[in-house]
Parts: sequence; structure tokens; C-alpha cells
Amino acid sequence: MLSNKNIIDALKIQGIDPDIAQKEFIDIAIRYQPKKKPFLSRTFWLTNNKNTNNGIYLWGEVGRGKTLILKTFFENLQMKKKEFHYIDFMNLIHSKLDDLQGRKNPLESVVNYLDRNYEVIFIDEFQVEDVADAMILANIIKILIKKNIYLYLSSNAHPDDLYKNGLQRKKFIEAMKFMQTKLLIHKLIGQNDYRLLNIFKKTSVSSTAESNKAISHLISKNFSHSAKPRKDLHINSRSFTCSDHGNEFVWLSFNEFFSQPTAANDFKEICSRFEWVFINDFNLVDDSRLDIVRRFISFIDIAYAKKLKIKFFFEKITPENIYSGVKLDLLWGRCSSRLQEMQTSEYLNSKKN
Repeated sequence: MLSNKNIIDALKIQGIDPDIAQKEFIDIAIRYQPKKKPFLSRTFWLTNNKNTNNGIYLWGEVGRGKTLILKTFFENLQMKKKEFHYIDFMNLIHSKLDDLQGRKNPLESVVNYLDRNYEVIFIDEFQVEDVADAMILANIIKILIKKNIYLYLSSNAHPDDLYKNGLQRKKFIEAMKFMQTKLLIHKLIGQNDYRLLNIFKKTSVSSTAESNKAISHLISKNFSHSAKPRKDLHINSRSFTCSDHGNEFVWLSFNEFFSQPTAANDFKEICSRFEWVFINDFNLVDDSRLDIVRRFISFIDIAYAKKLKIKFFFEKITPENIYSGVKLDLLWGRCSSRLQEMQTSEYLNSKKN
């Protein structure tokens, strides 16, 4: 059985000293940890034995340590378990349903598969946007709970605020209401944005290979993400190439992304959709590449106005020297000034517009 000390010690090994809000949640979560009954059963109970509990739904603002703490609980459980990013979980469900096409009650067969293999499931970044996923989840969450599979779920939103304005939302919300009667719903409130602090730390790189490695490390440390990079970025019903993206971040190559026929509406969509943008693979450009310069300036103007959080990896190139032409000299002067300001703590701590 896990104790407060187990979890806090495990966090300190990772270099994390929990703040007050995190410690309060750990105290509560300890009482709600999964435990098998003494006889052969898949039913779980609270450690205080007062009533049944099927898991924890932890939500709150980005960077408060939701994933880190739930993952620490999850990793210290000696049970049959599986961790999923939300995208990977839904990909698994869709894949299993495709295999079971034409069979009776395919969704229940999928849950039976999960039930046979896992006692605890952790789904990170639980954020529903697609109508097909919403309808599947409306059923699967209920069945998982009835099967007494213990759930750890993390999200940026309260269950009542998931899938806002979505089609056929009533059925989905009914499932979320049922879930709230079976899971502990807890908001993690904290003063510090640990993700911001981690990402803001100065990173020195001298090549694209080094910046690729640094960005991959930041993504793995600060975002729950599918293991395989997602290089197809769908914006405004069009597809562009990026280095990777998740629910909360996108990683762009200066040299590749801004060479594509992007426009202001695409940049606005990126700024509204993602919390963080990483940009690397910079190279020197002149008036022979006015297309890439104009697009990049437009993107920075929009990102600056929206207060989008960006981390640049200039790879031995200073911002003012990226463009060496004359035709856009005045516009570039303003842009290079903004590139430098956007790397300051004052800018990064400002609220997104």
C-alpha cells in the first residue's frame, strides 16, 4: 500500500519538491488508491473501506504537475496497469473496433480485452474534441467503471466542460455525470507553472541536431505525448508538415514550415490551438527568400499579439542576423526585436490573449 512518503520521495528523486497544493492532493489521493479485496475479485475499494471508488480525475491549469503526480502514483502501483496518452488510447479503441467489425457488441469486447489485461488504466490529457470519440467514450467510460477497472485521468478541464458545443453532447455529458459519481474529481490549484519554469531555462545549442535533441527532451519531460512524432499538421482543412505536435504544443522548422504556402489564418489557428510553440532549424536568408521571411514575420506579429508562448533555438544565429536582405529591412527590425522580447520571463508570464 502506498503512503505519502512513498510518493513524495519518488517525486524528490525526480528533482521535484511538491508545493502545498500538490501535497494536499497527495494526501487525498492516498486515501483513494486502488486496492484489491482479499478474495478473488476485480473489485476495488477505498483504503478506508467506507465505499467503492473507481479512480481519480485530476484537472487544472497547464503546468501544475497533474501528469507528474498521477504518473508517480501509477508507476508505484504493483498491479497490472497501462499508461496511455489520450490519443493513443483512442487509437487503440478504434483499431480494436475495426478488427471487430460485424460482430455483436464490439465495444464491450474491447472493454473485455482491457479488463483481461489491466487492473489500472492511466489516460493523460483527457480532452474530447471529435464527435465519434465522444460517442465511443460515452459508452466505454461507463463499461470500464462497471467492470471495476480503476482509472487515473488527467485533464485541463472539469468533466462538465469537456466537448463543449459538440454534436450529440447530451449523451456524452450524461456519461460524465455518471463518472463523477464514481471517481474523485479534484482540481489541482497551484501558484507555479512548472512547465513554464522548465521550458524557460536557457538552452544552449550549436546545431540543428542538438536543438532537435533538446526539443525532444522538453516535450518528453513537460508534455504527455504519443511516442511516435506526428508530422502531419492539419490546419484550416489543409495539411502542412511539422516536426511534431500534440494537444498543447507544436514544433516547427523555420526552414521547412515557413517554406510552405501558409497564411495569416493558419497562423491565427496555431496561436489559438496550441499553448506552446517550439521553433528551430534556423538558417540565414536574404532577398532571394522573401516568401519565407514574409511568412515568418506575419507569424511572429500574430503570435506576439496573442501572447503565445514560444521557445526559439537559434543554433548560433542571432535573431537580428537571420535576415540579411534590404527589401524587408524595416519589418525585420521590428520582428527581431520581438524575437528577443518573446524570450523574456515578462513576456512568457503574460496571459494569452
